[in-house]
Amino acid sequence: MSNLTLDPTTTALVVIDMQNDFCDPGGFYARIGRDISAFAAVIAPIDAMATRARAAGMPVVFTRLVHDPVRGAMEERHALRPKRWTTTGKRLMPGSDGADVVAGLPVQDGDIVVDKSGYSAFAGTDLTAQLRARGIRTLMFCGVVTYACVLSSAFAAFDEDFDVVLLEDLSGTWDDTLGRGTGRIVDLLLGHTVPSDTITFQRTAARSAG
Repeated sequence: MSNLTLDPTTTALVVIDMQNDFCDPGGFYARIGRDISAFAAVIAPIDAMATRARAAGMPVVFTRLVHDPVRGAMEERHALRPKRWTTTGKRLMPGSDGADVVAGLPVQDGDIVVDKSGYSAFAGTDLTAQLRARGIRTLMFCGVVTYACVLSSAFAAFDEDFDVVLLEDLSGTWDDTLGRGTGRIVDLLLGHTVPSDTITFQRTAARSAG
């Protein structure tokens, strides 16, 4: 597979919802018996990519899905709930350890942290404005859950005219079939789905000259 070369001066890494309640053995989903192994498995590789991104001078964005005390939990906002919705219970509470980014992905000074109350990293947040202020045009997405918040954020980014890259090996899923399907959706409608080790960073001549 050929490499995808991105300009680090116009690219950001967006890490979706790598939080304790999703990814830590003591978090909500592990406590209720869900298998979080696919989520835990991407912690170290995402940290390595974040280190690469920072070294290249790129912004790193962490999103956190948090409970909205006014609107309620996601499943409580709809009269017609998703047919196969299975999760209920107190989780991802603002200010809680469960809502924090996992310790294996330490947030650094200069990183962007965005709290959201739904699937998309852009709905009801200032993420678009923060990225535009930094001259960002391309977003590399990773995190959890591949076919839920990651995909929703990728669609929203595309609608905001950002170029979209999904790092397929740095995204965790409950369902492998849906996870693979997400990659095909991105390739068909949004951008490129690639393994993280095929990404190279190179400044464009115009940017380098500036």
